[in-house]
Amino acid sequence: MDSISITSLNGRKFFTSGMPDVEIAGIDGTSQLVTITCDGEQLLQEHLWPVSGFITLSELGELLEPYVRKQLVSSVSISAGETSASFQVLYAIVDVGIDSEEFYESYFLSILMGTKVTATGRRELLWYYGDDAATVTAEYSDGSTAQYDVDAIGGSDTYTCINVCPDQFIVAGKQLVAYTVMAGKRRQRFEMDMQQPDCAPILEFYNSFGVWEYIYCTGTHQVSPDYKRSSARIGGLLKNYRIEETRIFKADTGILNTAMANWADDLFRSVQVYVVNVIDGEVTDRDGGKEVVITDSKSENKNDYDYMPRFTFSYQYAQRIHNVLQMDRVGRIFDNTFDHTFN
Repeated sequence: MDSISITSLNGRKFFTSGMPDVEIAGIDGTSQLVTITCDGEQLLQEHLWPVSGFITLSELGELLEPYVRKQLVSSVSISAGETSASFQVLYAIVDVGIDSEEFYESYFLSILMGTKVTATGRRELLWYYGDDAATVTAEYSDGSTAQYDVDAIGGSDTYTCINVCPDQFIVAGKQLVAYTVMAGKRRQRFEMDMQQPDCAPILEFYNSFGVWEYIYCTGTHQVSPDYKRSSARIGGLLKNYRIEETRIFKADTGILNTAMANWADDLFRSVQVYVVNVIDGEVTDRDGGKEVVITDSKSENKNDYDYMPRFTFSYQYAQRIHNVLQMDRVGRIFDNTFDHTFN
């Protein structure tokens, strides 16, 4: 990774994944007291010795990452002797490939770089740095369009979260076919799936920029409980004295477009995933859903002209007890379509 002088840090923005090594000029044989703080919290204070006239601070991204993750955007300062610098660090575990300032101003916090397919009733959130006003241009099947303002529903003084669920842009007597969200230079297009497939599972996951996204799986959903029984003869009778249950769920994303196929891999690298229920654009689970662990995934992709990507994966509950009742969906195993097919 390229190095940068401490005097060049002031006022800059850097991703944790792209934080350069920092060089501090010094005199060989003379130590300097180097201090690093993040959001006012001191992370390091040590006397360091120059080598060939420089002190080099390497792998700063790894040092800062767990602290920046809490806030998404953190204020960092480095001081060494009479020299100091203050700058911002943005959480990311992805090699963005462009200057962080450009990404800050021009993109939403997602690796999705293309159109997302959605449907009525789904919850869709977008996150971005700053506080630019957001608008939506909705497109209808009769060729007409409509403009909507979108209010922030969360965030902080450094980033914004907006709710862009398609239900907000439905007009009586018209069919919504697509809509584009704009916030400053940022643009995200959504296209409607007119078939409105039921989804199982619906997963909320922590993405590469430290914010929540939703993926709606439309393929086959399967559950395979596994029971490990410990037995012994007690009082002359054979008894199971311990039964450990592991519910292994197998899911299929359904067919994805190219942009969503690239984006779906962010689910498989996520360290926090929850299975949730969404009705009319709102998460209905009383406790915010159940945390799950993805145990296996297959996300092969290729560039054949007629290839239609779809990914499969397995997951299980993170908690010890896998005997879970879903009181919001009593009597339903998978989704509404499956459970009412033969009613």
